[in-house]
Amino acid sequence: MHDSLALGDHYQPPPRRTHRTSKTRESRVDLPYFHGKDDVEGYLDWEMKVEQIFTCHQVSEERKVSLATLSFQGHAMYWWTSLVRDRRLHNEPPIQYWNELRSALRRRHIPSYYTRELINKLQRLHQKNMTVEDCGRV
Repeated sequence: MHDSLALGDHYQPPPRRTHRTSKTRESRVDLPYFHGKDDVEGYLDWEMKVEQIFTCHQVSEERKVSLATLSFQGHAMYWWTSLVRDRRLHNEPPIQYWNELRSALRRRHIPSYYTRELINKLQRLHQKNMTVEDCGRV
C-alpha cells in the first residue's frame, strides 16, 4: 500500500482552531484637537465633528469622555485638569459620560446671551419672511 496521494486527491490541512475573545477589537478613533479658546463657533464645530465621529465609529459611552479629553490642547487641557481636581476636592463624582462633559463644555464656552442672540436673529428672519438660507446670502 502506498501512502501517496492519487491523482485528483488534494491535501486538506486540519481545521484551524480560532481563539475568540468576547471583547471586540475597537477601531482607532482620531478626534480633532480642541484648544479651548473663547470662540463659540469653533467650539460648536468641534462638538458636532466629535459627535459625528462617535456615531461613525460606534464609540461606547465608556470611551467617549476619555477620547474627547485626549483631544484637549492648551487652554482646554488646563481647564479639564482644573475641573477634575475641583470635583475631587469637593467630593463630586468624576465626569463619566459624554452628555455630562458636553454640558460642562457648553457652560464654559457658550455664553448665556448666545442663545438669546440666536433667537433674536430667527425672529428677525421670520419678521422679514426670510429663510435661514436667505439670511446667509444677505
